[in-house]
Amino acid sequence: MTMVTYKMVQSIAVEARGIIDETIRFHAVFVDPAKQVKKGLFVPLKNAAETLKTAIDHGAIASFWPIGEPLPRYIPNQFPLFFVPSPLEAAARLLERYLGQSEGDGGTEFSFTFSEKGGTYAPADTEARLQLAELQRRWLSVRPAKGCDDSCQSK
Repeated sequence: MTMVTYKMVQSIAVEARGIIDETIRFHAVFVDPAKQVKKGLFVPLKNAAETLKTAIDHGAIASFWPIGEPLPRYIPNQFPLFFVPSPLEAAARLLERYLGQSEGDGGTEFSFTFSEKGGTYAPADTEARLQLAELQRRWLSVRPAKGCDDSCQSK
């Protein structure tokens, strides 16, 4: 089971801040700050300062962060932030890198959708919503179906 690693995320970022711990493994990469996750890498899409606080409360242990976006004072110094021009583009690159190494074996869960509760955090931008839908389709197309062995994957 392959997991997204600290080093994998760091290699996509322009710069990183916070604890440097190459043993960190991310169980989830997610965009909906209201989604409860275990050891998640958060991808803020709008209102980064507001959504990050919610994401931390729901299991984020690190986050992509838009270059030039002011950092909120509540972020602990050791909390890993990975500075990127576009968190959504960084998440897309991370997904492709992960799929190239693991073929979606289920180690890390990617989530590019919003629950009803988290829908207020969804981007209003149509292009961003289309990109999220495409990333979710890409992720689901390579994941093994739950409860399905190899013989039913092609059905």
